[in-house]
Amino acid sequence: MLDNVLKGADFDHLADLHAQRIQAVKAIRINTDRTSDLVSKIRLFMRSATGGAESSCASLTAPTRGGKTTIINTFRAAFEPEPSSTSDQMPIVYVEVPSSATPKTLGRATLERLKDINPDRGDGDYKRLQITKGLRKRGTRLLIFDEMQRLVERDRGKVSYKVADWIQGLINDSQGECSFLLVGTTRSRRIYEANGHLVGRNDFHFEIQPYKRESEDPEDWKRYRAYLAHFDQQLRDHAGFAVSDLHKSDLARRIHAASLGYPGATAKLIQTAAVDSLLNRGGERLDLEAFATGFDRLWRYSEAAKMNPFSASRSPLPEQVWPEPWADSLD
Repeated sequence: MLDNVLKGADFDHLADLHAQRIQAVKAIRINTDRTSDLVSKIRLFMRSATGGAESSCASLTAPTRGGKTTIINTFRAAFEPEPSSTSDQMPIVYVEVPSSATPKTLGRATLERLKDINPDRGDGDYKRLQITKGLRKRGTRLLIFDEMQRLVERDRGKVSYKVADWIQGLINDSQGECSFLLVGTTRSRRIYEANGHLVGRNDFHFEIQPYKRESEDPEDWKRYRAYLAHFDQQLRDHAGFAVSDLHKSDLARRIHAASLGYPGATAKLIQTAAVDSLLNRGGERLDLEAFATGFDRLWRYSEAAKMNPFSASRSPLPEQVWPEPWADSLD
């Protein structure tokens, strides 16, 4: 436990071991069938979107903690240059939309990713022109704008039309040469509803689907339990935990009710419970108490969750934990 580490005579050694286990927990990534499927679809979109006369743009959306970050990071990893590479080519360019973005700030962020020598120069229109040149120079085939929901006000749902139109202009300027992937939580859908040309009806719309319960789809439920068993094995092999039987029916149902079956939320819950176990319970295995604490840590400041599924006498249904649609409650 953490107290033993803090009070131990060999503090540095024990602290290092403790920190290594925590980092090992946080580093666990499971390549689920959801991840593999969407990564393959994005790669297909990238391969087929350029070379024609039309502009190409796709979207990837998921609820908060749905797993979009894992998908994008997995996709990007295949295009990371070798450390020894001296090439200036950038087939994939990733840009995170700044908070309270304007055409100028988003343009600057994009030019910085393109390694432009003077990303601060000019207004939004000038930067758009420079970006188009930069994409051509770098041989970029896909430009990813992530955190698109930042263009929608959380409370009022107001869309930043200026930035959305600026992105639309950039897409039009790059037609046939570079495709675009717009990534965000479900709130970002409002941008596409407000600007029907941003993601055209014939382009790809990728959605991360949660795993279903046994009563809804027995085969999908088996896949979810296999995912939990794989995570259990990773905790054992890399973080020194004993087997926690995460895939056993009762615990699996509780984890599913807590995460609604979304891979990202499932992983975050397990990792949070594991870190709590390391800090406060000895880090031997994950039990209901560790998961109950982990759930509270994740949703402490949210009123959306109406009960803790790990404190209930029996595993609850997802709708008992989350009475309202998750995307509406948390996004």
